[in-house]
Amino acid sequence: MLKISPERFSFSLLSNFPVGCCEFTSYMLAKFFTEERAISDIKMVHGENQFKKSQRHVWLKVMGYDVDITANQFSSTDKTVFCTTDSIWHYSRFKIFESHQPNVKFDHFHEEYQEQLLSDYQMVLKDLEP
Repeated sequence: MLKISPERFSFSLLSNFPVGCCEFTSYMLAKFFTEERAISDIKMVHGENQFKKSQRHVWLKVMGYDVDITANQFSSTDKTVFCTTDSIWHYSRFKIFESHQPNVKFDHFHEEYQEQLLSDYQMVLKDLEP
């Protein structure tokens, strides 16, 4: 995501990565784990900041690991990526209010957003190729 220039994203919110796009990038990452790595043990975790109730965050729980590629949007951490079991940063800061298996087809989004996200996902995937 960081290697792609912001103006290349169809889904404009992604151009602010990592700020404000934790849910959408988590869906994209879940799609990658599901389709490219055949991992099915994935949950999308939604948390509310215990210190600032208006702030929410989304990350993945993958095979018991907390995986978060947008945590560095918060000043309380300088980690770019979290991939750890029972992340102290997440569970001391956020109260979990929802956890579910992500819809990696994106068909729960409005059709225009679905097309943009799928297009951006393909672009990111292509950028990963050696």
